[in-house]
Amino acid sequence: MTAPTPTFSYPLRTKIIVVVVLAVAIGGFVFAGLVADTDSSDVVAVNGAGVDTGGAPSDLGRGVEAVRPIDGAQSVFQQSELVLDLEPGWVAELVYAPDDGESLVLPADEVDYTPELDQYTYVPSEGKAIDRLAANRSCVIATIWSQVEGRAASERVVQWCFRVV
Repeated sequence: MTAPTPTFSYPLRTKIIVVVVLAVAIGGFVFAGLVADTDSSDVVAVNGAGVDTGGAPSDLGRGVEAVRPIDGAQSVFQQSELVLDLEPGWVAELVYAPDDGESLVLPADEVDYTPELDQYTYVPSEGKAIDRLAANRSCVIATIWSQVEGRAASERVVQWCFRVV
């Protein structure tokens, strides 16, 4: 005769706890999917031909991949960062131009440049040339050019404007 094979069974309480934990986890994923911010209005992507692919009325043209805040944004916070994302091989100089004040060239040592992304970022803060963006309409004016073609052959001006609250 062979000995009976012992069977192991989890207690009912353990089974209930596992089911409840799984249900809460699945519910959490569903909830996260429902409340996720899928609005892509904070960045305008523009291809090299100047065709707007981000849904905003903007034609930033050759050399520019994206800007932030988007051109025409209506509720930008005073501490928002200014971002110019260029195509590879392009460089820029940035000017901040509020409607209510004087334009200011953003100092190169205060603009963060990420060469891997060809991205220029300016974050207003205390101790910088701009501690916060001026309320009302403001613009960023960027002079950009291709390093390959040279400044004289490819220099152009790109501008985007937004409303600061």
